[in-house]
Amino acid sequence: MSDHFDRRAFMAGLGLAGAAGAMPAWAQREAMPAAAAPPMPAVPGVPGVRPPAVGVASDIDARIAQFMKRQFDANQLTGGITAVARKNKLVHFQAHGALDIEAGTKMRTDNLMVMMSSTKPTTAIALLQQMEAGKISLDDKISKFIPELKDMRVLKIEPPSYVSAGAVSAAAAAPAPARTDAAARETVPARREITIRDLATHTSGLNGTPQGVPPGTPNTLAARIPYLKNTPLDFQPGTKWAYSATTGPDVLARIVEITSGVPHDVYMRERVFEPIGMKDTAWNLNPEQAARVVPRYTRTGNAWVKARANPAAQTTYFAGSFGLSSTAMDYLLFETMLLNKGAINGKRVLKESSVELMHTNLIGNLYHGINGVTEGTGFGILVRTVLDPNTCGCGRKTGGFGWGGAYGTMTWTDPLNDLVGVYFVQQPHDELRQEFEYVVKSTLS
Repeated sequence: MSDHFDRRAFMAGLGLAGAAGAMPAWAQREAMPAAAAPPMPAVPGVPGVRPPAVGVASDIDARIAQFMKRQFDANQLTGGITAVARKNKLVHFQAHGALDIEAGTKMRTDNLMVMMSSTKPTTAIALLQQMEAGKISLDDKISKFIPELKDMRVLKIEPPSYVSAGAVSAAAAAPAPARTDAAARETVPARREITIRDLATHTSGLNGTPQGVPPGTPNTLAARIPYLKNTPLDFQPGTKWAYSATTGPDVLARIVEITSGVPHDVYMRERVFEPIGMKDTAWNLNPEQAARVVPRYTRTGNAWVKARANPAAQTTYFAGSFGLSSTAMDYLLFETMLLNKGAINGKRVLKESSVELMHTNLIGNLYHGINGVTEGTGFGILVRTVLDPNTCGCGRKTGGFGWGGAYGTMTWTDPLNDLVGVYFVQQPHDELRQEFEYVVKSTLS
């Protein structure tokens, strides 16, 4: 993730927010007649309060609304949903901008968005649950569960996109080795087997898609994951961090299927989503949910063009890496469960020790982010975790953790601030996700 944004514009924006005189949502609701008051989402177990009651600035709504307006005015975003809770109390929940530009409709707080890699932290919960049950260990070799993935091969010439952070300057100074098509395909044996830890921390070298899958093979985890045996690793397991965008967490999802004896979508619904109260989170949406999905817009020149994905399309491949659609409320509840060390609404989803492990840095100094070096952070179980808040390029304290999706969603838990944040948009701008965190941070006392 990029660590750069225009801090002068950010600070100016805070000033504008303070000068805007916009009345906070909670104050609007109190000042207006009940029949005319804008609806405040009722979040189970997270009651709304006046922000100052939990050490949050009273104008948090105005500051965030002004931040979002700047992005609309700059043609960066079309719409979004934001939510913040502190000390298990809801202090901000707003919809911003357009839902459908052509139809002229506004975003609503109950709209669903495509989560992409924001799916991954939910997979971590299933993995940790199976670890609690004694069925999986971080040090288990994945061949224990999927024998086909025992003897993996590694590319002899590492793809240039996976140069380690420590080698960046040297690589820039020296010419890259000559690569021919044949040389690029040469492989050597892996020095050791891939472990669960490698997959959970993106240090396995496993990326890409299953190779050599016969025509007619069912589109399921069970049928396709074994064909990753034909996919060479990009580097030796455990030696680097490189994002396994659509592969490693899928293997973890398949292993959870094997150890639990339950299909991944059923497992997630029954043991993760339903206990947390995530009623609108699924790979396959029902018609009512599909009607609430936000149309995704992309830029063509200066014009916004609607992506024509079908939100009602059904799948049989329940990826651990991507594929979920959800609401800001559901992910607010998800992060609240983590803030509460594994419990929500009287239900325990994880042990406290599992949540602690989830946001413990497990890979030393290997983490370097997706778009370049990211200082002050490490990596836990499918989440980035803050080690040094002064250099992390984020608005979290030490131990704050979370992850985002390729379409722009981001959610996080900040235990030392006793806070959870939700930023739901469908245009990817890393710098805006970071700036949103700083806006939230600016409201805390």
